[in-house]
Amino acid sequence: MKSATMVVLTFLLFGCATPDTVYEQQLAVASTSELRVEILSPAQDQFLTGGETSYLVEGGASSFGGVRYLDLIFVLDGSKSLLRSDPNGYLPAGATDLVRNFSPDSDIHIGVVSFNTESTLLMPLTQDRAFVVEALDDLPRSGGTNVAKGIRSALKEFEAHARPDSSRVIMLFTDGRSNARRAREATAEAKAQGVAVHTLLLGSDEKGASILQEIARTTGGSFVQVRDPAKLPEAFLNLHTTGVESVTLQVNNGSSVPARLRGGTFSRRLSLQPGENHIVAVATSLSGNTAQSTVTVNLGPPNCAALEVTAMRDGRPTMSINERSVEILVDGSRSMWGRMDGQPKMAVAREILQDVSQWYPGELNLALRAYGNTSASELRDCTDSQLLVGFGEDNREQIHTAISQLRPLGQTPLAYALNQVVDDFGELQGERAVVLVTDGIESCGGDPVAVARILSEQDIAIHVIGFGLANSADEDSASLRAIAEATGGRFLVAHSAQELKEALVDTVGTPFRVYSDSTVVAVGALGSGEPILLPDGEYRVQINSSPPYQVWISLTAGEQVVLTLEKYEGVISYTEQRHLAGYTPCTQQVNAQSTASR
Repeated sequence: MKSATMVVLTFLLFGCATPDTVYEQQLAVASTSELRVEILSPAQDQFLTGGETSYLVEGGASSFGGVRYLDLIFVLDGSKSLLRSDPNGYLPAGATDLVRNFSPDSDIHIGVVSFNTESTLLMPLTQDRAFVVEALDDLPRSGGTNVAKGIRSALKEFEAHARPDSSRVIMLFTDGRSNARRAREATAEAKAQGVAVHTLLLGSDEKGASILQEIARTTGGSFVQVRDPAKLPEAFLNLHTTGVESVTLQVNNGSSVPARLRGGTFSRRLSLQPGENHIVAVATSLSGNTAQSTVTVNLGPPNCAALEVTAMRDGRPTMSINERSVEILVDGSRSMWGRMDGQPKMAVAREILQDVSQWYPGELNLALRAYGNTSASELRDCTDSQLLVGFGEDNREQIHTAISQLRPLGQTPLAYALNQVVDDFGELQGERAVVLVTDGIESCGGDPVAVARILSEQDIAIHVIGFGLANSADEDSASLRAIAEATGGRFLVAHSAQELKEALVDTVGTPFRVYSDSTVVAVGALGSGEPILLPDGEYRVQINSSPPYQVWISLTAGEQVVLTLEKYEGVISYTEQRHLAGYTPCTQQVNAQSTASR
């Protein structure tokens, strides 16, 4: 198998450092080197759903081999002369700083070889950087200097444990002049295995510099000269171990920004825009060549869980776990002649009410009342309200017929109509609610909010559907919302036939709240079939039945959960059904003011 290109970095320190602290670097990059760069994270066509507006872009760049992996070995002189040339231990400090500055997410294997007259593998290639730092802090200080043996020990470890398609780097450090013939022989072996040798000189010895420059030139590495030992940590951090001078990043043809480059890996956090983002990485080698890598990613909302709450009673689907009575109160005033989608609002309302009422479950006790539908507007009849169909479980055909006969004629005696509701419920027990469908406010001088408070005292909730209102934030909407809030009911706005249908479903069933700690984060109704989107977390689902019932549930993003409450022979229990649903954008907004309590 063809071996991957390797890099050997040789550090040669001489004990004749001058007071001057000169930092010099000479490059000898082989012309046959092929510059490569690759963005490794994020991946091509990845959909980013963390909800953040920035992302840490990471990758690799190298002129000496693969860009996905870096296999690096420190080959460090352990001769006793270091006690004189580096008495303050800048060598291990510099190597340790480099190790600690590698990106924590980068896939780098590091080893340590110590050599003097002989050589020893102190640490085989490993991902555990703590072990590497420990080995660097415990270097021996005895014997002579044999650069060739240090290089050969590193090459042997590469052959045994380096990964395919990796950039392989050996950082070799010495403070003594080695045998030139043996160093050239080891250099030839490195070249034959595709090893580029970087060399570093501390001091000003011309013969030592000449040998190191030759090694670098032969293998395509670089030569660095440092005259002051205190500059070693800086030299370590500034080494271009894979022959790359710099990497810049760009998003969507914006300005190029420099990435952090360490050991052939680069990283930088970039700001992204919602939707499609084109990320380009451009690497420049020490010899001035360039290469680029491009990925396209999409930024979307965070991934949510989908929660659906359903109910069963005595083995049948239901919209309430207890006895529930709901009266639909329909606005039949003249304003319902106003048009929506090319039709009178009353025509749209009739069609939807007839459709929805037919599939309401039989155990739902249902009634129908209307107002403003029998006396002409000019008669100013403020008592125009009739119970068209009384409460019952088998009255759907009667309701269907009564709805078909509704004609918008008169005033809007809203307060009067609500006042009649108490008598409509009579002695009925259990959950009781009114669903008011209207396109306007009181026109007879009554106070519907005051009447709503009376109904609230009777434990009757009013849910208001503002149908075809001109503006959901106008005065009419505020007045209608106040009616719902006076009883703890919900206020919903419907601007189309479909929205009216959904609102009727969401208000007829028993309402529930979803809490995160003590905060209401979502509301719904049993039997609506509409999933609620929520992020990861622990939640409390409170069913606003009589008496209330609550369940604690854990949600995981990308999961669909169906929570089913079942009442059988008077006993309530629940089950959870879970399955993976993939990506579900977390876009639902909840207005806590619309929360229903009954």
